[in-house]
Amino acid sequence: METKEEVVEAVTTIIWIGSAHHAAVNFGQYAYGGYMPNLPTMSRQLIPNKGSIEYTEMVGDLYAYFLKTVSTPFQATLVMAILEILAKHAKNERYVGQIDGSTLEWDDENGIAEAFKKFSSRLVQVEKNVSSRNNNPNLKNRLGPALVPYTLLYPSTTDLSRSGGLTGRGVPNSISI
Repeated sequence: METKEEVVEAVTTIIWIGSAHHAAVNFGQYAYGGYMPNLPTMSRQLIPNKGSIEYTEMVGDLYAYFLKTVSTPFQATLVMAILEILAKHAKNERYVGQIDGSTLEWDDENGIAEAFKKFSSRLVQVEKNVSSRNNNPNLKNRLGPALVPYTLLYPSTTDLSRSGGLTGRGVPNSISI
C-alpha cells in the first residue's frame, strides 16, 4: 500500500468483514434455519416423477413424505445447536459505535474521539431509519409473511443491557467465534 486511500480501503474492508458482514452472515441464521422445515440440511430423495409409486405416496400425504426425506431428528437438532452458537451474541458484546466500554485514551490530537462520537450518532440515526422503514406499510418486503421486522443489520448502539443471546440484531465490534 502506497497511498492513504489504499490504507483506508484495506482498513474499511477489515472492519466490514469483522463486523457488519459477520453479523449479516451469522446472526440471522438461527431465526430461519433453526427450524428444520425452513432449511432442511439434507434431502435423502429426489422429487419423485409423476406417475411413480413415490409420487402417489407424496401426493397422498405430503407432510409425512417430506419428513421421511429430510434430516433425522438427531441431524436437525445438531444443526439447530450449531446455528444457535453461530447466531448468539456474547453477554459482554460491544457493538459498533458504542462508546460505553470503549477505550477513549487515544491520542486525540487529530480529533479521533470527536470522529467516533460523530460516527456513533450516525449509527443511532441508522437505527431510527430501520425502525421507521419497518413501520412504514408502504414499503414492500419489510416484514414478510411472518410479520417479522428486519433487524439483521440494526446497529444496536443503544443496547447497553449486556444480555447477549439470540437477538437477531446488532453489529458487534468483534467476531465472537
